Amino acid sequence: AGEEVVQIRLGDKRYPVCKRKLIEQSDYFRALYRSGMREAGQGQEEQLLRGGLSALGLELVLDFINTSCLARLEQEEGGDEEPPLLEELVEAASYLQVTPLLRLLLSQVRLGNCFELHRLAQVYGLQDLHDACLDFMASHYHQVLRRPDARPHLLLPQALQQQLKERRMRGTATLVVIGDFMSAPSPGLPPSRHPQVEAPWSMLRYDEEAQRWLPLANNLPADLVSVRGYGSAMLDNYLFIVGGYRITSQEISAAHCYNPCLNEWSQLASMNQKRTHLHDWLLIQLFICKCLLSVSDRNMNILQYCPTSDSWTNFELCDVHVRKQQMLSVEETIYLVGGCILELGPNQRSSQSEDVLTVQSYNIATKEWLYLNENSSKSGLNLTCTLHNDGVY
Repeated sequence: AGEEVVQIRLGDKRYPVCKRKLIEQSDYFRALYRSGMREAGQGQEEQLLRGGLSALGLELVLDFINTSCLARLEQEEGGDEEPPLLEELVEAASYLQVTPLLRLLLSQVRLGNCFELHRLAQVYGLQDLHDACLDFMASHYHQVLRRPDARPHLLLPQALQQQLKERRMRGTATLVVIGDFMSAPSPGLPPSRHPQVEAPWSMLRYDEEAQRWLPLANNLPADLVSVRGYGSAMLDNYLFIVGGYRITSQEISAAHCYNPCLNEWSQLASMNQKRTHLHDWLLIQLFICKCLLSVSDRNMNILQYCPTSDSWTNFELCDVHVRKQQMLSVEETIYLVGGCILELGPNQRSSQSEDVLTVQSYNIATKEWLYLNENSSKSGLNLTCTLHNDGVY
């Protein structure tokens, strides 16, 4: 009651709006009423808008000015589908410089609207909205790639893909472990170095500066609790955990994905067969080396698959028979860590069954095997390996 109301006219339509709210929410109207121009003087009850604005966009913006919310837009979204009113809304909000509305859009980025909001942010020069869209798409990268609207241009434009990947990889590379940490404390560590975990089966990260393990994610999916012998892989800064067995020796086929950008786990489609260690998967281990797929079988044949010719090549044969080893690749070199040596060639040591922490390497360019440092006091079985800071951990 007692509020001064002005009429906003666009074409032959008029919209009553509280003058005070116009001045509070719109930089355009604030500047107009403070300009001293005759059109904005006392007693001017009608403001004419030009500039090609759509009536729908103006109505959405005025609804926000009156209510400070985007209720109508949310009703039009229809679940996860792309909102049909975004272009009209952003156009009118940019023209009338309704900063609170544009700021609110930063928190409204969704899978269904991120592509359209990103495009509109570029068109209207909205840098904050542009960055918010990139952050959202980077955090939900694989979900974004699966969107139907990402596919017309072979998923995403190359420049945008590169931007999103760079954002996903921001931060410091960190060692991560998953397991039962309350029942198996690390020997030799003082109490202050032990991780303070809330659940027995959890996920930890290593703080290299403090030299201690800290909780990362305790909300492990139920299918991962008490699971051992699973396979793991990293892709686009996502961690994939596949298969394994429970302590009861029951093999499982479940697959899960951890997204460190959101600190969230999600469940993927299960494998067609239950598998553990992924060594019983045709008795091969898989890893990537120089963009070609290379595998080793139980007799240490190095096989190479070329996707262009769809053919396998017997790349190299080693006279050492090793099982349950871990494999990593760095550029042209394949590293084999640990495992159990079942049979030795004439030039090797005579033991028939060794379980020590050994490291062997094979260079695919020079076709040379090297037998590197070993630690005879450590077991080479039931270990996992990763590359970090130019070292094998």
